[in-house]
Amino acid sequence: MGLSEFLHHSMEWIAHSGWVGAVWFVVLYTLTCVFFLPGSILTIGAGAVYGFWFSTALVAISSTVGAAVNFLTSRYLARNWMQRKIGHNAKFRAVEKAVCAEGWRMILISRMSPIVPHSLVSYAAGLIRISFWKFTFASFVGFLPQSVAYTYIGAVVGKALRTSAGVTPHDPVTWAFYGLGLVATLVVTAITTRIARRSWRTYFAERKPVEQHLPTLGESARSSSQAPLGKSFRENRAEIEKTR
Repeated sequence: MGLSEFLHHSMEWIAHSGWVGAVWFVVLYTLTCVFFLPGSILTIGAGAVYGFWFSTALVAISSTVGAAVNFLTSRYLARNWMQRKIGHNAKFRAVEKAVCAEGWRMILISRMSPIVPHSLVSYAAGLIRISFWKFTFASFVGFLPQSVAYTYIGAVVGKALRTSAGVTPHDPVTWAFYGLGLVATLVVTAITTRIARRSWRTYFAERKPVEQHLPTLGESARSSSQAPLGKSFRENRAEIEKTR
Protein backbone atom coordinates (compact mmCIF):
# COMPACT_ATOMS: atom_id res chain seq x y z
CA MET A 1 0.00 0.00 0.00
CA GLY A 2 1.41 3.35 -1.07
CA LEU A 3 1.38 6.55 0.95
CA SER A 4 -1.47 8.14 -1.03
CA GLU A 5 -3.63 5.04 -0.69
CA PHE A 6 -2.92 4.84 3.03
CA LEU A 7 -3.91 8.48 3.52
CA HIS A 8 -7.10 7.98 1.51
CA HIS A 9 -8.08 4.97 3.65
CA SER A 10 -7.23 6.94 6.78
CA MET A 11 -9.54 9.79 5.73
CA GLU A 12 -12.35 7.29 5.13
CA TRP A 13 -11.88 5.94 8.66
CA ILE A 14 -11.65 9.46 10.11
CA ALA A 15 -14.93 10.42 8.40
CA HIS A 16 -16.80 7.75 10.38
CA SER A 17 -15.00 8.02 13.72
CA GLY A 18 -16.29 11.27 15.24
CA TRP A 19 -13.99 13.09 17.64
CA VAL A 20 -11.63 10.09 17.75
CA GLY A 21 -11.13 10.57 14.04
CA ALA A 22 -10.33 14.26 14.58
CA VAL A 23 -7.68 13.33 17.17
CA TRP A 24 -6.20 10.74 14.82
CA PHE A 25 -6.14 13.37 12.08
CA VAL A 26 -3.95 15.61 14.28
CA VAL A 27 -1.61 12.68 15.00
CA LEU A 28 -1.43 11.66 11.35
CA TYR A 29 -0.80 15.20 10.18
CA THR A 30 1.93 15.62 12.80
CA LEU A 31 3.67 12.50 11.46
CA THR A 32 3.65 13.92 7.93
CA CYS A 33 5.39 17.02 9.29
CA VAL A 34 8.00 15.02 11.18
CA PHE A 35 8.91 12.80 8.22
CA PHE A 36 8.72 15.45 5.45
CA LEU A 37 5.63 13.83 3.87
CA PRO A 38 3.04 15.76 1.81
CA GLY A 39 -0.04 16.74 3.79
CA SER A 40 -2.19 18.13 0.96
CA ILE A 41 -4.28 14.94 0.75
CA LEU A 42 -5.13 15.22 4.45
CA THR A 43 -5.86 18.95 4.18
CA ILE A 44 -8.23 18.59 1.23
CA GLY A 45 -9.72 15.46 2.79
CA ALA A 46 -10.45 17.35 6.00
CA GLY A 47 -12.39 19.95 4.02
CA ALA A 48 -14.42 17.23 2.31
CA VAL A 49 -15.17 15.41 5.58
CA TYR A 50 -15.71 18.22 8.08
CA GLY A 51 -16.68 21.19 5.92
CA PHE A 52 -14.87 24.49 5.64
CA TRP A 53 -14.88 26.12 9.09
CA PHE A 54 -14.06 23.17 11.33
CA SER A 55 -11.49 21.75 8.91
CA THR A 56 -9.70 25.10 8.61
CA ALA A 57 -9.22 25.25 12.38
CA LEU A 58 -8.31 21.55 12.51
CA VAL A 59 -5.68 21.81 9.78
CA ALA A 60 -4.16 25.01 11.19
CA ILE A 61 -3.90 23.42 14.65
CA SER A 62 -2.51 20.17 13.23
CA SER A 63 0.11 22.04 11.19
CA THR A 64 1.13 24.03 14.25
CA VAL A 65 1.36 20.92 16.41
CA GLY A 66 3.55 19.25 13.78
CA ALA A 67 5.80 22.31 13.59
CA ALA A 68 6.05 22.43 17.40
CA VAL A 69 7.03 18.75 17.55
CA ASN A 70 9.77 19.33 14.97
CA PHE A 71 10.98 22.39 16.86
CA LEU A 72 11.15 20.61 20.22
CA THR A 73 12.75 17.52 18.70
CA SER A 74 15.46 19.62 17.10
CA ARG A 75 16.09 21.65 20.23
CA TYR A 76 16.00 19.04 22.99
CA LEU A 77 15.89 15.46 21.69
CA ALA A 78 18.05 15.24 18.58
CA ARG A 79 20.04 18.46 18.43
CA ASN A 80 23.46 16.90 17.85
CA TRP A 81 22.11 14.30 15.44
CA MET A 82 20.25 16.99 13.48
CA GLN A 83 23.36 19.13 13.18
CA ARG A 84 25.39 16.17 11.94
CA LYS A 85 22.81 14.94 9.45
CA ILE A 86 21.50 18.13 7.84
CA GLY A 87 23.64 20.87 9.37
CA HIS A 88 25.84 20.97 6.24
CA ASN A 89 22.91 21.00 3.80
CA ALA A 90 22.99 24.26 1.80
CA LYS A 91 19.22 24.77 1.92
CA PHE A 92 19.12 24.05 5.64
CA ARG A 93 21.93 26.55 6.32
CA ALA A 94 20.17 29.21 4.25
CA VAL A 95 16.94 28.71 6.18
CA GLU A 96 18.84 28.72 9.47
CA LYS A 97 20.54 32.04 8.63
CA ALA A 98 17.25 33.64 7.61
CA VAL A 99 15.40 32.53 10.73
CA CYS A 100 18.32 33.49 12.96
CA ALA A 101 18.46 37.00 11.47
CA GLU A 102 14.75 37.80 11.28
CA GLY A 103 13.25 35.58 13.98
CA TRP A 104 9.48 35.16 14.05
CA ARG A 105 9.00 37.43 11.00
CA MET A 106 10.83 34.98 8.77
CA ILE A 107 8.87 32.13 10.35
CA LEU A 108 5.64 33.90 9.43
CA ILE A 109 6.75 34.57 5.85
CA SER A 110 8.06 31.05 5.31
CA ARG A 111 4.74 29.50 6.38
CA MET A 112 2.94 31.39 3.62
CA SER A 113 5.43 30.43 0.93
CA PRO A 114 5.14 27.06 -0.85
CA ILE A 115 8.78 27.22 -2.01
CA VAL A 116 10.12 26.84 1.54
CA PRO A 117 9.90 23.35 3.15
CA HIS A 118 7.93 23.91 6.35
CA SER A 119 9.46 20.99 8.21
CA LEU A 120 12.95 22.24 7.39
CA VAL A 121 12.10 25.66 8.83
CA SER A 122 10.81 24.06 12.03
CA TYR A 123 13.93 21.96 12.50
CA ALA A 124 16.16 24.96 11.77
CA ALA A 125 14.28 27.14 14.25
CA GLY A 126 14.90 24.58 16.98
CA LEU A 127 18.65 25.03 16.59
CA ILE A 128 18.71 28.79 17.09
CA ARG A 129 17.74 31.17 19.89
CA ILE A 130 14.09 31.91 19.26
CA SER A 131 11.23 31.71 21.72
CA PHE A 132 9.10 28.60 21.40
CA TRP A 133 5.90 30.60 21.87
CA LYS A 134 6.83 33.22 19.27
CA PHE A 135 7.67 30.41 16.88
CA THR A 136 4.36 28.66 17.56
CA PHE A 137 2.23 31.78 17.19
CA ALA A 138 3.98 32.89 13.98
CA SER A 139 3.55 29.38 12.58
CA PHE A 140 -0.17 29.26 13.39
CA VAL A 141 -0.86 32.65 11.78
CA GLY A 142 1.31 31.81 8.77
CA PHE A 143 -0.41 28.47 8.21
CA LEU A 144 -3.90 30.02 8.04
CA PRO A 145 -3.90 31.23 4.38
CA GLN A 146 -2.94 27.84 2.93
CA SER A 147 -5.22 26.04 5.38
CA VAL A 148 -8.11 28.19 4.19
CA ALA A 149 -7.33 27.54 0.52
CA TYR A 150 -6.92 23.77 0.70
CA THR A 151 -9.81 23.12 3.06
CA TYR A 152 -12.11 25.27 0.95
CA ILE A 153 -11.21 23.20 -2.11
CA GLY A 154 -11.90 20.08 -0.07
CA ALA A 155 -15.23 21.46 1.10
CA VAL A 156 -16.27 22.14 -2.52
CA VAL A 157 -15.19 18.64 -3.57
CA GLY A 158 -17.07 17.11 -0.64
CA LYS A 159 -20.18 19.11 -1.50
CA ALA A 160 -19.99 17.96 -5.12
CA LEU A 161 -19.64 14.31 -4.12
CA ARG A 162 -22.57 14.47 -1.72
CA THR A 163 -24.71 16.22 -4.34
CA SER A 164 -23.88 13.66 -7.03
CA ALA A 165 -24.71 10.88 -4.58
CA GLY A 166 -28.07 12.48 -3.79
CA VAL A 167 -27.18 13.05 -0.14
CA THR A 168 -27.66 16.82 -0.39
CA PRO A 169 -30.04 18.65 -2.78
CA HIS A 170 -28.73 20.58 -5.78
CA ASP A 171 -29.04 24.30 -5.01
CA PRO A 172 -27.81 26.68 -7.77
CA VAL A 173 -27.58 29.64 -5.37
CA THR A 174 -25.40 27.69 -2.96
CA TRP A 175 -23.15 26.55 -5.79
CA ALA A 176 -22.82 30.12 -7.00
CA PHE A 177 -21.60 31.19 -3.56
CA TYR A 178 -19.23 28.24 -3.46
CA GLY A 179 -17.81 29.24 -6.85
CA LEU A 180 -17.33 32.87 -5.87
CA GLY A 181 -15.78 31.84 -2.58
CA LEU A 182 -13.40 29.46 -4.34
CA VAL A 183 -12.25 32.17 -6.77
CA ALA A 184 -11.78 34.68 -3.94
CA THR A 185 -9.85 32.12 -1.89
CA LEU A 186 -7.51 31.28 -4.76
CA VAL A 187 -6.89 34.96 -5.52
CA VAL A 188 -6.10 35.83 -1.90
CA THR A 189 -3.89 32.76 -1.57
CA ALA A 190 -2.01 33.65 -4.76
CA ILE A 191 -1.44 37.21 -3.50
CA THR A 192 -0.18 36.16 -0.07
CA THR A 193 2.02 33.47 -1.62
CA ARG A 194 3.51 35.97 -4.06
CA ILE A 195 4.22 38.46 -1.28
CA ALA A 196 5.83 35.76 0.86
CA ARG A 197 7.94 34.47 -2.04
CA ARG A 198 9.06 37.98 -2.94
CA SER A 199 9.98 38.76 0.67
CA TRP A 200 11.94 35.53 0.98
CA ARG A 201 13.88 36.10 -2.24
CA THR A 202 14.47 39.76 -1.45
CA TYR A 203 15.96 38.80 1.91
CA PHE A 204 18.59 36.57 0.30
CA ALA A 205 19.19 38.93 -2.65
CA GLU A 206 20.03 41.77 -0.26
CA ARG A 207 22.41 39.66 1.80
CA LYS A 208 24.14 37.67 -0.91
CA PRO A 209 26.39 40.51 -2.16
CA VAL A 210 27.40 41.27 1.40
CA GLU A 211 28.20 37.65 2.17
CA GLN A 212 30.26 37.36 -1.03
CA HIS A 213 32.52 40.20 0.10
CA LEU A 214 32.90 38.98 3.66
CA PRO A 215 36.25 37.22 4.24
CA THR A 216 36.31 33.71 5.52
CA LEU A 217 37.85 32.87 8.86
CA GLY A 218 41.14 31.86 7.22
CA GLU A 219 41.26 34.94 5.03
CA SER A 220 40.52 37.14 8.00
CA ALA A 221 43.32 35.56 10.00
CA ARG A 222 45.81 35.94 7.15
CA SER A 223 44.88 39.55 6.48
CA SER A 224 45.19 40.42 10.14
CA SER A 225 48.60 38.79 10.38
CA GLN A 226 49.85 40.61 7.27
CA ALA A 227 48.41 44.00 8.23
CA PRO A 228 50.73 46.55 9.88
CA LEU A 229 50.30 46.69 13.62
CA GLY A 230 50.50 50.47 13.73
CA LYS A 231 53.44 52.78 14.31
CA SER A 232 56.81 51.32 15.08
CA PHE A 233 58.35 51.48 18.53
CA ARG A 234 60.90 54.09 17.35
CA GLU A 235 58.12 56.36 15.99
CA ASN A 236 56.14 56.11 19.19
CA ARG A 237 59.23 56.91 21.30
CA ALA A 238 59.98 59.97 19.17
CA GLU A 239 56.46 61.30 19.71
CA ILE A 240 56.79 60.81 23.46
CA GLU A 241 60.11 62.72 23.49
CA LYS A 242 58.47 65.62 21.66
CA THR A 243 55.77 65.97 24.28
CA ARG A 244 58.27 66.27 27.13
